[in-house]
Amino acid sequence: MIRLLRQMINNEKGQALPLVLALLVIGGLTIVPSLNYIFSSLNSSRMLEEGVKGAYAADAGVEDVLWSLENGIPPSTQLVDNINQMEVTMQTEEKGIYTLYLGELVEPGEHNDYLDVAGEIVWDEEAEAYKYTITITWQAGGGDPVIHLGAIGVRLPIGYSYQSGSAALFVDNPSTDEPDETLDTLGAYLLNWELEEPKPSVSKNDPVKTQTFYITGEGDLEGYYAWVVANREDIGAVSEITGTIYRITATAKRSGDDATTARIVADVIPGEATMYILSWQIAN
Repeated sequence: MIRLLRQMINNEKGQALPLVLALLVIGGLTIVPSLNYIFSSLNSSRMLEEGVKGAYAADAGVEDVLWSLENGIPPSTQLVDNINQMEVTMQTEEKGIYTLYLGELVEPGEHNDYLDVAGEIVWDEEAEAYKYTITITWQAGGGDPVIHLGAIGVRLPIGYSYQSGSAALFVDNPSTDEPDETLDTLGAYLLNWELEEPKPSVSKNDPVKTQTFYITGEGDLEGYYAWVVANREDIGAVSEITGTIYRITATAKRSGDDATTARIVADVIPGEATMYILSWQIAN
């Protein structure tokens, strides 16, 4: 019996070698792809980190141009200091005068300065809602005739909506009907009252018209504006946001090899009291 066991053990010699060789082959086949995956992940993480840092750097370039426009200073073309070890250059392009109407940019009429439009939101304790008043004011233009109004509208702050039936509560409104309601791309409500015949008007003797209604909702009271459409071709649409559009392009590049890490393009209209940012996006 002992002799038989010794023969069986002796016959097992060398049987582990194929198994070891197979493991070595499998290991060789998997190590290289695993290392490539690790290096690719590290490279992707590095590129993502650089992209984020570049976006912050380019953002600083846009803010620098905005500050210059707000203060009437010619915008710089490059930041003095590097941001996140990146050089930032800026290009500011004047695109012309536009007005914001129903969520779209349109060229204003020849005499858009004959009308002034302003919007105000105040809390009404009795109504437990915000009262929104659009004020349209006739502007002296050297013997200008009566200006008839064709439409009045407004963009509400995001998160707020028109209180049904509230326009009818104010009998002096040019329209006590319900407005047409649409949503813009950011989810803000656009209200528009098409005015019926006889068209309401403003003139030297009757210079002011107001459209008042209630809105309800939650959130910041910002990003709203009003407009009016005059029933004269030389005036057209007049908005609370009217002015010269500037397109700002800020580019962040690595200071070592000049490779672009991020680019931000923003369209803005400088106002008297605030800066209206129409778009702000990271470009390819």
